[in-house]
Formats: sequence, C-alpha cells, structure tokens
Amino acid sequence: MTSSRRRFLKTATGTALAAPWIGWKSTASGAAPSKDLRFANFGAGGRAWSDLTAMDAVANTTLVAAADVDTVRSAKFHETYPDTPFYSDWRKLLDEKADEIDAVVIGTPDHMHAPIAMAAMQLGKHVYAEKPMSRTLHEARQLREFAAANGLATQMGNQLASGAGNRTAVRLLQEGIVGKVTEVHSMNPKSWGSMDPLPESEEAPPETLDWDQWIGVGKYRKYVPREFAPGNWRKRIGYGTGTLGDMGCHIYHPWFMGLNKPVTLTVTSHGPGPVDAHSWPLNAKVHHRMQGNDLTNGDFDFTWYDGTQLPPEKVAAAVGGIENVPRSGSVVIGSTGALVVPHGGSGIPTIYRDARLSEETFENEPGEDHHANFAAAVRGDIAKARCNFDYSGPMTEAVLLGTVAMLLPGEELKWNDKAGKFKGSKAANAMIHEDYREGWEVKGI
Repeated sequence: MTSSRRRFLKTATGTALAAPWIGWKSTASGAAPSKDLRFANFGAGGRAWSDLTAMDAVANTTLVAAADVDTVRSAKFHETYPDTPFYSDWRKLLDEKADEIDAVVIGTPDHMHAPIAMAAMQLGKHVYAEKPMSRTLHEARQLREFAAANGLATQMGNQLASGAGNRTAVRLLQEGIVGKVTEVHSMNPKSWGSMDPLPESEEAPPETLDWDQWIGVGKYRKYVPREFAPGNWRKRIGYGTGTLGDMGCHIYHPWFMGLNKPVTLTVTSHGPGPVDAHSWPLNAKVHHRMQGNDLTNGDFDFTWYDGTQLPPEKVAAAVGGIENVPRSGSVVIGSTGALVVPHGGSGIPTIYRDARLSEETFENEPGEDHHANFAAAVRGDIAKARCNFDYSGPMTEAVLLGTVAMLLPGEELKWNDKAGKFKGSKAANAMIHEDYREGWEVKGI
C-alpha cells in the first residue's frame, strides 16, 4: 500500500478518521463552493439519469464527470454529454476529479449509496443520495453523524418532499390539524420482491456490464440474467431493500417530518417471511409502536402495507370509505379527524371530520425543486436542505427497521434508538451492520 493510501483525514471537529482505501487529499472543511456548483454523478441511467439532468438544470451548476458500470444504460449520457469524463470505477472518478468537484449526486442501486457517500464526504464533498440513503441501519447512522460533524450539506432524494402536497401535509400536522395523532397507516401497491426461489445460472454477464463493479461492496455472487441488473436489484436482499425500502422514504416523509421524527420503540412484521436468502418477501405488513411527543396522544401505532395488504376497515371508516384510502400514501388519524396524504399526483392532503370530507380550506405551501434546494444548502443560501441527513437518517432508520423485521416475521423487536441496537435479538442485531467485500472497504463505515 502506498503512503498516500495510508493518509488520515481530519474532520471539522479535529477528530482523526481513516480515509477511504484510496488516499485522497483532505478537503473536509464543509466550506461552501463558488456560486458555480461543480458536481459528479454516480449512475448514468434510470433514476440516476433523472437526478443528473435535474441537477444540471439548476442554475449555475456544472457536471464535471459521471460514472456507471453499464454501457447500455449510459448510452444516453454519452450522446448528451460526449465531452464529459466518464468512468466505470467510481473510486477512480473520486481519485482523479476530487479537486474539481464540490458535490456528488448518487443514483446507484441501494447497496452502493453509503460507500460512495462516505468516501465523498471524507473528501469534504457535499452529498445528494437517492433514497433510501443507505441499505443498512449502521450505514445510515454513520453517514448522519459524519455529515453533522463536518458541516456538510446533504440531501436524500425523496423528491416529492419538496412538492406542494408534502410540504402542506407537514405544516398541517405540525399545526395539529387532526388533533393529537393516535395512529398512522401508510401503503403502496408495488411488489418489489419474489416468493419464488432465485434461479441458478451459469450464464456470463454481458460484455456491456462490469459485473464486478456492479457488485461493488456487496458479497460477490454469480450473475443471473434479468434478476439483478439492470432493474430487479430492488427485489434482492443485500442489494435492494424491497418495496418498503424503495417507497417508504417517499411515503413516510410527510407524517414523519410532520410529527417531528418520532422514534420506533418496537417493530413487528405480520407479513410472510422470505422464501430464500436472496429475495425480499411480497405483501409486507409491518407494525411499529412509536414513541409519543407533544403532537401525539402518547405512544402511537404506525403500520406499513404493501402489495396486496390493505389497512383494516376502521381506517376506511375514518375517511368515509375504502375509496378514500389512497392506493399509495398515508392516513393519519387523530383525536379530531383524519388527514389523507396521497403519494403522487398533486399530493395535496384532504381532511376528514366524523368520516366526512371537510369543507374547511387551507393554504397550500408552494412546491420547490428538490435539487435546487440541495444546491442552495451547498452554497450556504439556506442553513440545511429539506431532507438533510440529520433528518433523513432517522427516517431511513425507521424504514430499515421494518426491513429487518420482515426477515424475522412474527418476532416483536425492541429497538434502543440511542444505542442503535435491538434488545434481546441476536438475529436482528446481526442485520444492523454487514462487512463490505474484501478490497472494497470504506473506512468510517
């Protein structure tokens, strides 16, 4: 190992932390860049392409470089940005372009969010990372703590959090629009998972896909056509986080922020368990007992439903019928009514009193651009981005607590939030942190 790879970075608090395995020059000061925000994009197809073009559309931003492991998925990038440096190895991009960028935008599969984010932050780069911001509970907490200690601007990519509907729902809940909250129900009909065993395959990956780079920090496994890359990784344990991980950070947001980041006390899965070690189960039903605060009527219940799972009749009754329960969204029930917060469309919430749609009016918050909100935080124009890691870290943890429970169905898991551990469950605690593949370690995570 070269001497440069043995460097240590100094955090803004003066604490020595080991650098990522590539020894980059430390710039971890959290200082705002010039008004021209220079960024690198990790991923160049699918959601990553949407993030790239959205960030590039923000005034006074410059795309410096991008990385992707799939030449087919990145073809549009090469057509649109033919002169922009492009890498298949994200580590090489950071190694060569660190001095030319202020921020990174991460739109890779879930298992690569945290390692790229931490490596970039150790270089003092501000981070926009797609949801969920990490795949494991340990990663979420480490990212949050490092960003806070180093004064770095961060944003999780749950874009509708900046939309008019989400912003309005947050304000209404903080104003106590339905009184003291007693229960919350969130749902989404997607089915990112499988109840069939993963097939075996001896087929080699296509030449257009760098499979080793795609696996990245994950445990190495054989390529199976169409079952991982380019899109089905969301179904797979160790790479994606199922429907709950895919959609939870979107759908939890309005009530989670509106109720001031409530803490999980216990979490229990009432849905099926996984059929094998590779695939998330379908049709999740996950119940949390949440610690109460001044916006709730003591400790309260939160339940997540996906696939074919639906909330009980009492939820439909609270909003005047099942037709008023969103297919994707939340119902927040309080002492004086219920708030329906749809996910998608206008996202504008509706209020129900005594199971009838209320005729009362309220002013909607203006919608904002989520990427521009991040850029404003990077430039120091605002104190923090809307879904900065200090907020989105705890929300991601709430989501990932549910994914742990899904792998241990029927077991009530008691969560010690301060310690970041489960009480009395070795199996659950073993899922909090997973070592990265040898040779792909990122120090500090």
